[in-house]
Amino acid sequence: MIRHSTFNFAALALLSLTSLPADATTCSCAGVPLLGSMQLAVPNGKQWYTGIAYEFHDASDLVSGSSTVPDTTGRDRTAQTLVFEVSRGLTNKWSVSALIALVEHERNVGGFKDQAKGLGDSILMIKFAPISITPFSRNALVFGVGSRIPVGVDDADRFGITLAEDMQPSTGAFGAIGWMYAARALNRADTARIYTSLSYTHNGANDRKYQFGHETTVAIGGSYWTQSPFALNLEFRYRNAARDQRNSVDIPNTGGQWLDIVPSVQYHATDSFAVEASVKLPLRRDLNDQLQFTTKYAFRLSFSYVFGN
Repeated sequence: MIRHSTFNFAALALLSLTSLPADATTCSCAGVPLLGSMQLAVPNGKQWYTGIAYEFHDASDLVSGSSTVPDTTGRDRTAQTLVFEVSRGLTNKWSVSALIALVEHERNVGGFKDQAKGLGDSILMIKFAPISITPFSRNALVFGVGSRIPVGVDDADRFGITLAEDMQPSTGAFGAIGWMYAARALNRADTARIYTSLSYTHNGANDRKYQFGHETTVAIGGSYWTQSPFALNLEFRYRNAARDQRNSVDIPNTGGQWLDIVPSVQYHATDSFAVEASVKLPLRRDLNDQLQFTTKYAFRLSFSYVFGN
């Protein structure tokens, strides 16, 4: 069973892999929902896990270093995504996951609107769980390695001019992902647990020689399963992103450090079907150079279903 699957692995700092530092005009905003949108459930045996999620990111905060500055440009920047995921248990220790997303970016500056939508990147990941929480063990340890595959649109244009990389549904580049998750159940029933996760993403360059900065993300959180159908989760997530590059040259006003808080609530309609809602709010940003637009808030609504032996 993966009764706690959405909480166990929504725990990921990888949720922040969705943030793509943007173009040279200073935007570090939420972009393609990569592994970050994956629940990363680890089904046992031959179970299947399926999920669909809607995400909304408001990336209209203007930040200089660690200070928010008033925006006089009238700029509004949002991203919406619809994410589809499936995970399959191969054995009691091994599983595989796949994700694909539809993405829509919209940017409004002084009444002039740019918009791009289409198929985004996909993710393939294999996971190994040498230790699992059972009636005889309160610990869990999972490792994962995967690849981001640029299957979507990365050359959307307006009036024949290709839009900046942060406006593209797909990054247009392959990437490699490493991930680790560890948890400790605080009681034998596993109704309360604490966890931590660590991820690293190595981004490649696209055909236009643009490379998003490599990212490291760390998360610490806890979840509590009430006696009712509800469960609660609270996570603190730190992300460090290197500067973007074009032709191996650093791009100004990209990259930095983020600390976010992510509370969420999950409702289990049955043992197999669950609904989860979460919100991401910034606690601190320390961004490179003078000005960057970055995430003001984000929210997510997901539905998941588990079936099989």
